[in-house]
Amino acid sequence: MKKITSLSLGFSFLIMSYTGIMLYIVPQGKVAYWSDWHLLGLSKTQYGEIHVTSMFTMLLFGFLHIYYNWKPIVSYLKDKSKKVSFTKKEFLIALGINVFFVVSTLYALQPVKSLLDIEESIKDHWAKEYGEPPYGHAEESKLTVICQKENIDLEIAKERLKAKNIIFKDQDTILEIARKNSLTPSGVYAIMNPRSKNIDKPEGTPTNLGRRTLGELNDMGKIDIEKVLNYLKKQNVDADSNTKVKQVADSLETTPLEIYKKIRKK
Repeated sequence: MKKITSLSLGFSFLIMSYTGIMLYIVPQGKVAYWSDWHLLGLSKTQYGEIHVTSMFTMLLFGFLHIYYNWKPIVSYLKDKSKKVSFTKKEFLIALGINVFFVVSTLYALQPVKSLLDIEESIKDHWAKEYGEPPYGHAEESKLTVICQKENIDLEIAKERLKAKNIIFKDQDTILEIARKNSLTPSGVYAIMNPRSKNIDKPEGTPTNLGRRTLGELNDMGKIDIEKVLNYLKKQNVDADSNTKVKQVADSLETTPLEIYKKIRKK
């Protein structure tokens, strides 16, 4: 059983490491779903699910590993008098390493911040390459619904799809149409609405706009935060530098892009 435990722990560690790397480089959720993103045959959702189940496998065999190796582990904590001590150099170093990474993540300290910045830049690259959906989970909307929401003439959209020999039904979702025709949801939408290539976005609009805080936009030189906060106060919106654009948009019952158009520097 000890051998099975060690081997299983090793395999689950390798699987978690692999899926963790994939989740580090995958597009942001809405972009991944909009582009029907896959890598080596697996989607973002599948990588996430495997990562979670491998985590439980690793936990199970990790506890078994601790059980079978309890005496050696306790010996690592014993001082010269053979008493368990939590002040041993090795224990404090191991604890310090883990505390350092947790604190650095929470407070965006270097060098951990650079790792997170690289991840963000990778996701921004995917967003620029594939484009972002007009709203969350647009790929799950039926053809009739997305046309209504985006003020697209349904009959004109259908004619455009037919002109490209796209097979579809009115009640199909954008994702279903895409998969029937070996396309991505974003590709189908681009055929339906040729003006969708960010034509309504001001030049230089940040990616992942809804997730950005007002403070981030200010630091990027996109807004004057004092003026914006005064404007939002007049709109009865309680906001500060840590408020996300999506929160502001939700408060005013509009979209992050529309809010950005109103508060950006001209």
